[in-house]
Amino acid sequence: MRQLLTAILRFLLRHALQFALFIVILLAGRLLLAEWRAYSAGSEAVAALKLAADGADSHGAGLAAAATARVNALQKASQTASHAAIATRLAQVQAQLTALRARQQASLFTLPLPDANTLARHAQEEAARRVEIEVLAQEARYLTALQAAVSGEDARHTLARLHAEHVGAYAALQNNLRQRRQLEAQHPLAARLPGSDAYAQLSQLEAQGQRLRDINLQAYQAWAAQRARTGNAARPAPFAIDEQALKGALAPIQKAIAAGEGQLARNWIARWRAPVMDVAPTAALLVLSAILLPAAIKAFFYFVLAPVASRLPPLSIARELQVAGSSLPLPPPGESRISAVSQGLLLQPGQQMLIHPEYLQSSPVSTHKRTQWLLDWRFPFTSLAAGMVALTRLHSDEEACVTISASDDPLLEVAVVHLPAGSALVFQPRGLVGLICDSNQPLAISSHWRLGSLHAWLTLQLRFIVFRGPVTLLVRGCRGVRLERAGQGRSISQSATLGFTTDVLYSTLRSETFVPYLRGQQALLNDRFDGDNGVYLYEETPRHGKQPGKAGSWFEGFTDAILKVFGI
Repeated sequence: MRQLLTAILRFLLRHALQFALFIVILLAGRLLLAEWRAYSAGSEAVAALKLAADGADSHGAGLAAAATARVNALQKASQTASHAAIATRLAQVQAQLTALRARQQASLFTLPLPDANTLARHAQEEAARRVEIEVLAQEARYLTALQAAVSGEDARHTLARLHAEHVGAYAALQNNLRQRRQLEAQHPLAARLPGSDAYAQLSQLEAQGQRLRDINLQAYQAWAAQRARTGNAARPAPFAIDEQALKGALAPIQKAIAAGEGQLARNWIARWRAPVMDVAPTAALLVLSAILLPAAIKAFFYFVLAPVASRLPPLSIARELQVAGSSLPLPPPGESRISAVSQGLLLQPGQQMLIHPEYLQSSPVSTHKRTQWLLDWRFPFTSLAAGMVALTRLHSDEEACVTISASDDPLLEVAVVHLPAGSALVFQPRGLVGLICDSNQPLAISSHWRLGSLHAWLTLQLRFIVFRGPVTLLVRGCRGVRLERAGQGRSISQSATLGFTTDVLYSTLRSETFVPYLRGQQALLNDRFDGDNGVYLYEETPRHGKQPGKAGSWFEGFTDAILKVFGI
């Protein structure tokens, strides 16, 4: 019963968490979509308004130039009493102003704007209309003054008439305001309710009030301009467009642009878009380089350097490194495998065994054991890097049978390699678990660098470590260790090689296929061994440095390359 309840609770909790996760994902997606739509709409609106403002500026400049040319021509014709031409043009201007003001919108957004094209078209039309109204209004005021000068009308009489017109316009505006207040007082709720008759009347009065305010302002400006000219009514100054007033006509558009940019500044997509777009080309270039550069480098190594290295003469350790030595005894034909899960060894009096404690399976109680911190104090770094530290040193006063085995890994096997006196073996200490040597003689180990070899740089094996006999090496290998004769030429993976005798001719051979090397499944170069009497040693299934997909595998590969440089 308890297990059933536990299963039910787990089932409910798992699906409840899934339900909550789906809610969070949906809400986040809705928020992201809303932000994106707001950003898109705001960007399109701001772009359309800026385009309209730029177009209105150029349109206004053209209108101003044309109006200046017309008025100056009329002013010159005034000397011939061309009163009729001025009156005709003034009537035309006033008619155009009336038509334009009737179509003018109080706001750029009073109409429904279904898409960006409609917004752009409406903004351009409204901006051009506002600029045209301002130019025509300035022309009308100047034509009025010019008409007065041409007809010989007294400046004060004209000033009084303009004042009367301003007073009448102001009275009409006040009457409009009074009617709106009366309507709002009689219908306080209905006047604010869309669709009602009172709301429609109030909307008409508001539109009429806007027009009356413009007329009142124009009347006041005409009166003020005439008052400024009363001292020289017969000869008005040359006509010129007021640029500040012309820019003021586009103030609603600039205000709308500023409001749109403010909304965009509060949108987090807009805040992140500019920085991301600034670094996106660089990031794309880096990604492309990360994809193509390794492939290009590998292609250069495979098709250029590797063939050059393969044509170089092989390396003779005995000749070039001045390390002479006889070969090792071979196992019987067909029995190249020299490893086993465990090995039994006879430790003679006067000999000592240095071995990893975890590989020491059994030993007589009569043996003497001590700890030796390093394999060889002359090579501390090599001992530390190869793991040959904190070793167990055994020696016995009588013949002792010692059994060694890889107790920490079931895939490892142990091999015993006897180096007789006079023999030498180039060996990588990473495969060493122990050795047996004479107690009264130091270990014969030497280190040799070969920095001038292209083989060495391509394989990163710049250093050889040579063990000299008499010594018995205890070697480990995954799935087994084999000892084979080089003969007329043998090729093997570099990661599997453990060592070879000094009478072997060592060289490198390029991998047969490029694609496995490009994908990291094969090394660029394989080890090649030649020599009738030479032998080489390798493990059957190398795992050294081959753990793709695991965290930290890149670091492991880096450390393996460093150890390979030092021959470890």
